[in-house]
Amino acid sequence: MKKYLYILILSFIFYGCSINNQIDKTQMFILKNDEISSNISFKKTNKILKIKNAYLPLYLNSKSIIYTKNNISNTYAYHFWADLPSNFYKSFLLSKLEKTKIFKAVISSQSSLNADYVLESRIDSFEQIIDLKQNYTQITVSVNLIDAKKNEIIAHQFFNCKENINQNNISNIYQSFEKNLNSLTKDIILWINSNID
Repeated sequence: MKKYLYILILSFIFYGCSINNQIDKTQMFILKNDEISSNISFKKTNKILKIKNAYLPLYLNSKSIIYTKNNISNTYAYHFWADLPSNFYKSFLLSKLEKTKIFKAVISSQSSLNADYVLESRIDSFEQIIDLKQNYTQITVSVNLIDAKKNEIIAHQFFNCKENINQNNISNIYQSFEKNLNSLTKDIILWINSNID
């Protein structure tokens, strides 16, 4: 009888351990788009802007949250973006530009409509940087504003945005990325506003 009791107890212990191992620790993060300030004076045009999909290196074409520590890149095991960084970037721009009413319409590259302006972007960095002295998120983007009718570049700008991380936990890392992307897209919109007729 004792033998069966021991077997029963051991089987409960092993069963309990296997349940703990089956808990999904994965977390998917959605970056939230902040409102752009209504205090800023934006030009009003009767033009259409098309936002093309951003070009990016292969390692950024992933939902992994990337960090670089001592010049070695890695990804978090249980924490991921809910969408690709390039899609967050495009969504933030589309939404913010719609609210500024600079353009008659802001369309994505999938639209069959012809546009007056085209915005091309190349994302070079979308990652956390950790070294001995600093811990921050970095987003770098190269942007071209193009006159679609003349097929000429109106303006080009390289944006390099950094946002410090106070404590190295996933909540602060997420908040840093969110603040950084909102700041970057706001800067790009102000740049567009200053470069259109």
